[in-house]
Amino acid sequence: MNPAKKFAAGNLKPDDFSITDLSDEIRVDQLSQTLLKRFHQHLLDIDKLNPLEAGSMAGGIDYFLRDYVIDSLRANIFSITASQVRGFAGNWYIHRNLEPNMKELGAILKGVAAFYRYCSLNGWLDSGITEEIVAVCADLDFYRGRIDSFH
Repeated sequence: MNPAKKFAAGNLKPDDFSITDLSDEIRVDQLSQTLLKRFHQHLLDIDKLNPLEAGSMAGGIDYFLRDYVIDSLRANIFSITASQVRGFAGNWYIHRNLEPNMKELGAILKGVAAFYRYCSLNGWLDSGITEEIVAVCADLDFYRGRIDSFH
């Protein structure tokens, strides 16, 4: 069974998100879109978030995963470290955007933290790594300082 069908059937395996070549990158991007839809639905149904907040969080993690992790790092979304999240927020995001700002970055990081908690809840990521990622996402003063020094 191909990974997309296994995923649709609920048989997600983190190894299905490994990238070694361009075809893997395309496949992982598509799998990630499906996973992000599930995450968004989880935010609405289980976490009982309003649609605007759930959409903002899903959009934030979408940007992080698809633009940074998959496209730029070409990494498995389940192999991300807290230092890579810090590198994204403290450097990559700031240098890749015309007008980096804390409102946008804060929303992205909120989505990143919630997504990796969701992954941990589903057994796809170790809870220790998740807590490290969540802590890095909460370091907003550091990122504010980085953005201010950039401007």
